[in-house]
Amino acid sequence: MKAIQALSKDFFRENVYPIALRSIHGDQHHQHPGDLTDIDHWHDFAELVIITEGYGIHSIDGVDYPVSAGDIFVFQGKTRHYFKERHGLSMHNIMYDARRLQHSFKNLQNDAGYNAMFLLEPAYRRRHRFKSRLRICRRLLAHAESIIHRIRDEQDKQLPGYDSLMLSMLLELIVLFSRQYSKIEIPQAQTLYRIGKIISRLETQYRKDWQIEQLTKVAGMSKSSLIATFKNAVGYSPIDYLIRIRLQKAAGLLIETQDSIGEITVQCGFHDSNYFARQFRRVYGCSPGQFRKNSLTIS
Repeated sequence: MKAIQALSKDFFRENVYPIALRSIHGDQHHQHPGDLTDIDHWHDFAELVIITEGYGIHSIDGVDYPVSAGDIFVFQGKTRHYFKERHGLSMHNIMYDARRLQHSFKNLQNDAGYNAMFLLEPAYRRRHRFKSRLRICRRLLAHAESIIHRIRDEQDKQLPGYDSLMLSMLLELIVLFSRQYSKIEIPQAQTLYRIGKIISRLETQYRKDWQIEQLTKVAGMSKSSLIATFKNAVGYSPIDYLIRIRLQKAAGLLIETQDSIGEITVQCGFHDSNYFARQFRRVYGCSPGQFRKNSLTIS
């Protein structure tokens, strides 16, 4: 059966931060407008799922996951999922558009736990049928629920600035869960956490002339294991990932500043303008100069 697409416009209001909370209590179907809990679906926004009571079977991209209270899942969009079974299951779904919130999320990439849980694990699960997920204790679950209740209160009352408060509380939950992810003892989750540490270093120190040997020390992994695991988790080698970070920074500077291409080359960690131009064309399909010209035409 073909999966249904959930559309952003049906969940987020215009001119406010794109965040929405929906809660499910017990086994009754269709508990809120647009409820797709038991229907195979996917969406182009992110979703944070917190299981608070009961148990069930959650189908994610055709793989069944038994879930119970304390389980936390993250979906970054385009992931097919639904509940095959629910037995006294209660949960909270916090939906948000990560693309529109990327400026607010920018500093989170300094956190290895965030990188592992919110960026790496969803993609790794989809590609490798990875069955790990975060499970928190009852004490932390109660704390998370208190934050969720505050989110619901703001969403219901919609007083001035409510969406800003919802964003701040979503970030509070994300940091809470990211910190807990580093404590998971499952080997695969620990491996993703190590890769998350690498991404944190590359994102914040992208101008540095990183060598694979330096990255192996950060991750505590052998060279061969790091290269293979990083590519499996991210889709690129560590060095290619670093190049793409630098190119993304360069693309932003080409649009936002009047700096020369030579200046941008150095600012983004490249030492050879010809090499920079070749790599830019490889990823963006045009020269840096043409990219800047095209962006001016669009604006």
